Amino acid sequence: MTTTPTIRPPRRRPRAPRLLPRLAAATAAVALALPLAACSAGAASGATADTAPPAPPRHQPGGHTLTADDVDGWLDGAVGSALQTTGIPGASVSVVSGGELLTARGYGVADTGTESGTVVPVDPDETLFRVGSVSKVVSATAIMQLVERGDLDLDADVQQYLDFDLDTPKGAITLRHLLTHTAGFEEVISGLIGTPGSEVSLHDAVSAAPPAQVYAPGTTPAYSNYGATLAGYIAERVGGEPFAELLQHDVFEPAGMTSSSFEQPLPDALDARLAKGYADDSKPASPTEVVNAAPAGAMTSSATDMARFMLAHLGELPDGASLLGDDALAEMHRPALDSDDLGTLAAGQRMDLAFFDDSTPGVPAFGHDGDTQVFHTAMRIFPEHDAGIFITMNGSGRSATDSLDLRTTVLQGFADRYLRDAGESTGGSADESADESDSRGGAGAVAESGSDAESAGSDAAALAGTYVSSRSPVTNFGSLLALSGQTVVAPRADGTVSVTPKPLGVTTGVYEQVEPDLWREVGGDAVLATRTDDATDPDAAVTAISWGASFTMLRAEPWQAASVALPLVIASVVVLLVSLIVWPATALAGLGSRSRRGTAPVPGTAVAPRTAPRRRDRTLLLSRLGQASTMLALVGWAVVAVQAMSFAEVSATTLRVLQALQLLGVLAVVPAAIVAWQAVRARRGWAVVTGRVLVVVALVALAGFAFAFRLIAPSVSF
Repeated sequence: MTTTPTIRPPRRRPRAPRLLPRLAAATAAVALALPLAACSAGAASGATADTAPPAPPRHQPGGHTLTADDVDGWLDGAVGSALQTTGIPGASVSVVSGGELLTARGYGVADTGTESGTVVPVDPDETLFRVGSVSKVVSATAIMQLVERGDLDLDADVQQYLDFDLDTPKGAITLRHLLTHTAGFEEVISGLIGTPGSEVSLHDAVSAAPPAQVYAPGTTPAYSNYGATLAGYIAERVGGEPFAELLQHDVFEPAGMTSSSFEQPLPDALDARLAKGYADDSKPASPTEVVNAAPAGAMTSSATDMARFMLAHLGELPDGASLLGDDALAEMHRPALDSDDLGTLAAGQRMDLAFFDDSTPGVPAFGHDGDTQVFHTAMRIFPEHDAGIFITMNGSGRSATDSLDLRTTVLQGFADRYLRDAGESTGGSADESADESDSRGGAGAVAESGSDAESAGSDAAALAGTYVSSRSPVTNFGSLLALSGQTVVAPRADGTVSVTPKPLGVTTGVYEQVEPDLWREVGGDAVLATRTDDATDPDAAVTAISWGASFTMLRAEPWQAASVALPLVIASVVVLLVSLIVWPATALAGLGSRSRRGTAPVPGTAVAPRTAPRRRDRTLLLSRLGQASTMLALVGWAVVAVQAMSFAEVSATTLRVLQALQLLGVLAVVPAAIVAWQAVRARRGWAVVTGRVLVVVALVALAGFAFAFRLIAPSVSF
């Protein structure tokens, strides 16, 4: 007798946990919602902003007599009290007037005693500070001495003065370009500030890894430490002695600046007088900073020495001493570029030779600010009032803007209090602008007729959008930093524009049009100049906005806007993160199911043929490895960006490894697309298909992000 074997129906594929479809659905919703939100945010930046404007900047009452007693009393209140509330340990101030040192004051401490056990107060004559970028105008003074002697030409191609080839694809560079931050260089971060032992020669600082030239010379102000350093190296070569010695012989000694030096490390006698630098007065002292861009920021000085420097630029050094002749001084103190180069940006503040034009209505001024990580400095010279003021601090304070706010209080307060008459306007409001000549196109005038009001609204609309700083890396991964600090300009119903954040601030500023290409902060003195690509088209959108003489905001491409790029990256990361979580979860679920079934076939049971070829498994594995590689790369780039912003060294090997990981993620698009197509053909279910398609979209989006922001680029210099 024969028996018919019982054929059991094949077991159903075990169901994935219900969480997975829900997770996939949530992922899809997030991936779709975030880019839409980004688009909405981007659109909102061009919408009319009707929110109440912020309070206008505050000004000191004018009409005070510039005497030592009055200045001392005012500074004691303005600076002395501020140190206690901000946590800035110490400060030193000097004021010159009428050809002499009017007063010099020291506040707080040069050493908190945290490490030494001895508290050292600030003495304006004895205590030395690192003056940061104020070094640039001192360096430029030595350069102008060589120009005055005929050894250098401001308008000659600088290549003739160099001993290495400088790549300038956008056009030849001159000293005039270098001294006005218009040579066209991208920003350099790596190696700018280090610790003792990291010093490099000036030759190596400028020749080892020059930044790319990304703007046509003379056209786009883009603050550049490299440019100032290159100008200093040219002075070193032509002057025939090391830069620090050149400055000692040609500037410090003739000016009687006995407490100043560019040496790193400082001579022992000066080093013993150097204030320690602090994040704030509750923190330990920071290590001594080494500025390898020495001509741009390595100078050490005292408040009284800087008073002598201000007198030199006022042409009033005692005993008939001088650093430059009258013609050379005049050349340094007037705008160095005009509309032939800058176009309509010339309507705003322009660089003198190394000096910022810091003029406000009725008060012509020039000067410079300087910052290291822990020292903060500013200097203003008022030629028509025969006066100048210098302030330096050895700490940043507890909030991000404490040192900046104190500098602004002192510099602006000095000009308002002593250089303006009582009740004198700063010229910053719409009503005051209306009193000026019609040729200024003031905001008060444009409100007089409907057509003018409509024109003002049109001009405001032309500014609307998101802007990135010209002072950014462009050709390397440092372009990631452009995602922070972007500026959004929005038109307001009254024809003004809101600027968020306003330059050198964290709040919104409101600006009114006072000339066709010039906008002034309502209630303040700060101005913005604008430029379009087509000056003949009245409806052309603004492409560049300059401020502060050496900075330009450039209209961001749609993909550059943080409101678009960051949500897209976040959505893509969420997709990959979910995919990588589902991967082991699904594998464990499948393993458990096989364990429950057992591995031995049941006698008399038909075994279904294998449906998942090994090749398909390998493709899926490649896709998931690429996803993991992408995630690792993104985490690595985030860490490196933080290190770069704090001036920590990042090795080229680290950057190449991150690029390799990022490239693996780009290549993973191919196996991910194959896996998605296989899921569609096999009708794996909507959850699996949706998840795998989203993975492809996420990998493509992150690949585009990697190439757009130069995470994958030939250069790892930044």
